[in-house]
Amino acid sequence: MLGKPGSALSQLAWAHETLLWASKGRGSRHTFNYDLINSRDPNTQISSVWHIPSVPKREKLHGYHPTQKPLRLVRRAIVASTREGDLVFDPFSGSGTSGVASKELGRFFVGAEKEGEYAELAGRRIGAAVRGGVLRELLGRG
Repeated sequence: MLGKPGSALSQLAWAHETLLWASKGRGSRHTFNYDLINSRDPNTQISSVWHIPSVPKREKLHGYHPTQKPLRLVRRAIVASTREGDLVFDPFSGSGTSGVASKELGRFFVGAEKEGEYAELAGRRIGAAVRGGVLRELLGRG
């Protein structure tokens, strides 16, 4: 049984998130952009463990969600597993981090969230994101 976030003295701290990605259709290949997320050192291979700090306060400007993921983590996962213009589906959208990252990276996004409060939070965050903003920033067109 999983404890609530913040129940530090009653369980081990989660040190990982499981990422799943899929492709549609028989025989279709999944996308894995290893070269876009690999280390700058060509002699190292990227690990399945990414050291990314927890959510900074600036990412909670539109409201609070107890299990919000860092934008940096979700951006990296989306860059690794999609191409510009692809569709990202998040069946547990929560605070909308995957929607924000998708929009910023020029992907389309569909999300589902059953809690109205969090769906509204996600809407505010995604609405404030700039489509392609991170891409323009990375390419020096910001």
